[in-house]
Amino acid sequence: MKIILLNPITRNKGKVLRVERCQQKILSYIGIWPPITLLEIATYLKCREFNNVEIIDGEVEKFSFNELVSEVIEKKPNVVVMQATTPTIQDDIFFASFLKQKSKEVTIVFIGLHATIFPQELLKEDSIDHVILGEPEETICDLMSYYLKEKPNIETIKGLGYKHNGKIIINKKRLPRENYNYPMIPDRRLLKNEKYILPLTKEIFTVIKTSRGCNFGCLFCTSASYYGKGWKARTPENIIEEIKDVKNKHNINTFLFLSDTFNGTKDFVKRLSSKIIEENLNIKWVSNSRVDLVDEEIVRLMKRSGCILVSLGIESYDEGILERNRKDVSIEDINNGIRLFNKYGIKTYGYFIFGLEGENKKTLLKTIIKALRSKLDFANFYSLTPYPGTSYFDKYKTRDYKEYFHGISNIVSYDNLHRFTIRFCRYFAFAIFYLKPIRFLQLLEYFLRKRILC
Repeated sequence: MKIILLNPITRNKGKVLRVERCQQKILSYIGIWPPITLLEIATYLKCREFNNVEIIDGEVEKFSFNELVSEVIEKKPNVVVMQATTPTIQDDIFFASFLKQKSKEVTIVFIGLHATIFPQELLKEDSIDHVILGEPEETICDLMSYYLKEKPNIETIKGLGYKHNGKIIINKKRLPRENYNYPMIPDRRLLKNEKYILPLTKEIFTVIKTSRGCNFGCLFCTSASYYGKGWKARTPENIIEEIKDVKNKHNINTFLFLSDTFNGTKDFVKRLSSKIIEENLNIKWVSNSRVDLVDEEIVRLMKRSGCILVSLGIESYDEGILERNRKDVSIEDINNGIRLFNKYGIKTYGYFIFGLEGENKKTLLKTIIKALRSKLDFANFYSLTPYPGTSYFDKYKTRDYKEYFHGISNIVSYDNLHRFTIRFCRYFAFAIFYLKPIRFLQLLEYFLRKRILC
């Protein structure tokens, strides 16, 4: 079987970051990330001896919409697995329908958050044969085995949606795995590695998935809807093995450690950082972190092991909003976390969300002022995006899907706070934050060198 794992593109050529549940427009300072989800799928397929697998990342190529369709069809695939997102879903369906017109025999599978939340809706489309609910690797492997008659009953494949005799059928959900270690090291020869440049350093980089899920329950987050509850990590040993493979075979020394919560436990960060130091790997890396799960020992080890930047989900400087939205951090946690990273020379990137429940003009102003006075190096100010899979979505689900790009949506509005006020405050906050001379000069430097990371 010929299997193509595809990052599609939009009709208007707008670049989109598609990493499972992540779905946002790619701006010049974000950069394009290697499609780690597709690489993970390819790894599990190869372990099951499906070796005729190819990855096409439309986002990093310069194909037009029609050219990408032609590129896929020329390879004569039996199966095309597509990463779909909520804001691009109409373009993704249109792309699938184009593929079907060119090759009626091709089987099209949708993966991602939208497929997980709306399997029935997507399977009403003639062009979509299957949807995967949640983590895709094992479900896709089982589906390929079914097509090769190794697994006779499609109804036993957990996490799969399909059509049978004109009827839409959604199988039972697949439970999270007990072991998230890779069975083999991902083969990065499937990617055009030289095309992925980390804006912060202007160097080739790659993404390493360190963990999935989260132990916390922020109301605005889709992690639990996609991965299930709880934080599940690979072992540091398994991650180190992958780092060595990337360095030795591809001469890549810069990494994005991708996770919902990188520092899910202090022990994990301590063990991973210590092993990077012990092995003398000499790498640079960035990650996210929760501010309440760091201490001086951990931050010192992160710095020694090569950490150059962390992104921090601060969301708001109002305790009431944080509590109401189950963020489970305090203002003291925020200030202490930033202070520790500053002390050890790790750059900090703060993320804020305007428009969470409990927000008003006073709380918006408080967050803007405290962000301005903080020791953050960079900051981005988002408006709340009420994604499918969150409690917020049920209140705003009549909106057009194309407006659901992460952080720049203009959907949420309250009696005491209009959505246009939220939008204005986003722009105002960004402008005033970078009015501080040292931040402005730093931002200008990175823009001029195209070296800023979101």
